[in-house]
Amino acid sequence: MKKASNLLIALISLCIITFVSCSEDAENKAPEFASISISDNNETVTVIFSENVFANNNKTGDITKDDLTISIPNVDFTYEVTHTAGAKTLTIALTITSITVGSEVITISQSTASSIYDEEGLAMAASESISSDPLDTDKGIIGNWYSAGDNVAPLLVTYFTVDSIYAEFKDDFTYLVEQFNIGNETTTPDVEFTGTFSIVKSTVDEIWTIELTQELPYVANVSGIFEVKTSPETLWYEVVQISGSQNTPPTPELGFGSSTGGAFGVTNIQKFVRIN
Repeated sequence: MKKASNLLIALISLCIITFVSCSEDAENKAPEFASISISDNNETVTVIFSENVFANNNKTGDITKDDLTISIPNVDFTYEVTHTAGAKTLTIALTITSITVGSEVITISQSTASSIYDEEGLAMAASESISSDPLDTDKGIIGNWYSAGDNVAPLLVTYFTVDSIYAEFKDDFTYLVEQFNIGNETTTPDVEFTGTFSIVKSTVDEIWTIELTQELPYVANVSGIFEVKTSPETLWYEVVQISGSQNTPPTPELGFGSSTGGAFGVTNIQKFVRIN
C-alpha cells in the first residue's frame, strides 16, 4: 500500500508540475520591438514588432506618429508613420533636412504606456525602445570641389573670364572659394571668397538650399541651390547675390536655371567634381 500511495503522490505531483508549466507557456507576453532597419538613402525606416499590435486595447486602431517618440540627436527631420491595425510591421517615411555624418542612430519608443497593445489587450512595457544601426552619411556640399573647362558656368566665363574654381565647404560651416582667371598660370588665385554658410535639404529630389554670408572680398548675401549627383559624383551649384541687387535665387521647386525668374537660364549653373 505504501508503494501504491507513493506512486499516486508522484503522479499527482507530475500533473501539477505539468499544469503549471503549460500555464506559464500559455501566459501572454507584452509586445516588444523586434527589429529596425533603414533604407540606404535614410528615407524609409521599417520596424517589426514581436507580435501583431494595435493602438487600442480592444484590437482596433492603427499605430500613428502620435503613438511613437522618435529621436535622432543632432539631426533635423520630420516623419510620417504607416501602420495597419493588427500588423507586425510599421514603416516610417523619414525626411532629413540636415547633414548626417554616419554616426547618428534612430531611437524609437512609444509615446505613453498606453500607446501600443497586442491582441489580448496587453500594453507594451513603458521602458521598451529600439535603436538602429548608424544612418548613411550625407554631408551635402561639405567637402572640397574643383571646376574647370566646360564645368565652369558660362556666365562666369563670359563676364568674369573665369578659368577654374577651387571651393572648400568646411564642416564648421565656413567656406573658401578661390577663383583663377583665364591666363593665370600661378597658384595664387585672382579672387578669394570667404564667409559662412547654412544648408537645408529640401523635399524635392536631392536638392538642398544654401545661404551664404560673404565676408571677403566684400560683404554680401548670396543664396541658391545645389545638388550632389552621382555616377560620377558631380556638384551642381547655382547661386546669386541677393544683397544690393534685383536678383532672386533659384528654388528647389523651380529647379536649376530658375535664378531671377529664369533670366540666366543654364548659364549660371556651376558644376564641380569632388577632390576630397
